[in-house]
Amino acid sequence: MREQFLQVKNEALSLIIDADERKELEEIKIQFLGKKGKFTVLLKTISKLPLNVRPQLGVLANEVKTTIEEAFARRALELSRGAEEGDGAWFDVTLPGKKPKLGHLHPQTLVLDEIIDIFKSLGYQIADGPEIESDHYNFEMLNFPKDHPARDTQQTLNLKNLPDKEGQPLILRTHGSNMQGRIMEKVIPPCRVIYPGKVYRYEQTDASHGFEFWQVEGLALDKNITLTDLFGTFEYVLKQFFGQHTQVRFAAHNFPFTEPSTEVYVTCAVCRGKGCSFCKKSGWVEIAGAGMIHPNVLKAAGIDSKIWQGFAFGFGMSRMVTLKYQMDDLRLLTNPDLRILEQF
Repeated sequence: MREQFLQVKNEALSLIIDADERKELEEIKIQFLGKKGKFTVLLKTISKLPLNVRPQLGVLANEVKTTIEEAFARRALELSRGAEEGDGAWFDVTLPGKKPKLGHLHPQTLVLDEIIDIFKSLGYQIADGPEIESDHYNFEMLNFPKDHPARDTQQTLNLKNLPDKEGQPLILRTHGSNMQGRIMEKVIPPCRVIYPGKVYRYEQTDASHGFEFWQVEGLALDKNITLTDLFGTFEYVLKQFFGQHTQVRFAAHNFPFTEPSTEVYVTCAVCRGKGCSFCKKSGWVEIAGAGMIHPNVLKAAGIDSKIWQGFAFGFGMSRMVTLKYQMDDLRLLTNPDLRILEQF
């Protein structure tokens, strides 16, 4: 019955749009809304249906009737105006037409393309993975035990009504590192891969934080890779992206899936290191986390840590966009205001 109402509505609207005369329009109105019209006949059949479905169909019928009546009124007004102006109404064909608004790439897409190009020049491949992830790949393969305190800092969004194969609830991935185990399970080393994508965390939004944001994560796996290879990669990538004047510094940190671990900072591009709300008056902005891949992570993926070593990293891409274009608020990236987007 629902499909019949929608079919009548679509048929009526099609005929109304094509009507060229008031007389033709009136005939169409009788054909659908008259005493024996298609809509009227269909409306009468509702009373013969079970009580539990009548209310929903009644609401739909009212919507269909209103839509058809408004279309009749609108087309009648258009035909009246056309009659008043006459078919031979003069207009200046030399006047310039209205230029259509052309779209362009979002600043996040521009930055992503640039980052990909930089890593491709270093021999990295590009991978993609699921945003809805299992606890196994998001935490366990990355050396996060069930009772690990680092899980609390991830502020995970759980999908309680969407279980995995083992009956455990799936989650929205909290970091792009969920791809690390997936890649090492399938790719025979040596390898160099980055995997950009959106991640989700349940946290308060402010000028430099969001509950959904983009990361560019990656790994390099080979024989005899050391921490200095990681430092050199970051120096090259960040200076290629932000410019050779950019200063980079590393600070010791702790991540369950890397050992040793480091946080990576660059001079704030918004205030040029002077201090602003974006960098919290420090002059520095954390841009990435990284470290040497933990032996437990290699073991979980079936890789012999005595032969193969590597480093893993994760850039906050949304933060890189704001720094690249000197925005002082991360939330501008998800603002649909064209006055903002047209600047790029």
